[in-house]
Amino acid sequence: MTCQELDRLLYPYLDGEFQPEERIEVETHLAECEACTGRVEEETAIRQALRRAANLSVQSRRAPESLRAGIQLGMKQEHRRAQQVQWLRMGAAALVVAAVGGAWVTTRPEERQRFVEDAVRRHSKQLPFEIANVAPEHVEAWFDGKLDHPVPVPRLRNVSLSGARISNIKDRPAAYISYETQPAKEGEEGRRIGVFVFDDARQDLDAEALPAVQVDSSNGYNVAVWREGEIVYELVSDLDEADIRKMLQEKELRLGNVPPPQTPSLPILPASHAP
Repeated sequence: MTCQELDRLLYPYLDGEFQPEERIEVETHLAECEACTGRVEEETAIRQALRRAANLSVQSRRAPESLRAGIQLGMKQEHRRAQQVQWLRMGAAALVVAAVGGAWVTTRPEERQRFVEDAVRRHSKQLPFEIANVAPEHVEAWFDGKLDHPVPVPRLRNVSLSGARISNIKDRPAAYISYETQPAKEGEEGRRIGVFVFDDARQDLDAEALPAVQVDSSNGYNVAVWREGEIVYELVSDLDEADIRKMLQEKELRLGNVPPPQTPSLPILPASHAP
């Protein structure tokens, strides 16, 4: 986590609105950064002073004018901060633009990039799995009831499913499914692939159905984004973009948009569509 990221998340952190794993990340940064630690202590002191001032105003019928003015100023500052937090929590809220004869909705490019960067950040953490070494259909059953949306688990060609856990993409609950490619040579390690699955019923995120996949990059990783109805997928890997697109094109072939190839293959296919 950078100082800029912590600054954006400071007030939700102070309000105790973070998940445990997110608090660990913030507190790890604070342990190493004196500047951010000072910022947190300063904001904490301001909040404590405001609470003390509010208590004094209740206890005293005739509070000094300077004290009342200070309380009102503090309340206005807190209100502005709350508005800023609410704006940040909107995540990928769509920007509605009026047009002749109607209106259309689009996602700001910087918001889309934040989705990409958040997926890369969470993928690179390599947190422990909550379920591991099981078949894809068992992973789907495990997620059932834990999230408010279905989690079709993609079948990736020439990879093994390592495990899964509950995660987030920005402020949205998401499933995280991890895979490992088969090593090209003996002694080599496989390549990690992570897939985030989350709900986007409002279509706030600019993502289209295959084969119109968009591949972005961040911090040395490629991120492929596509949707199937209300469900959005973000595939994160250090594989080449061409290899990722080939995987997704093979899925589209198997879905029947064009005749399937003669050579048998294992496509990317959610369990609900598997034969």
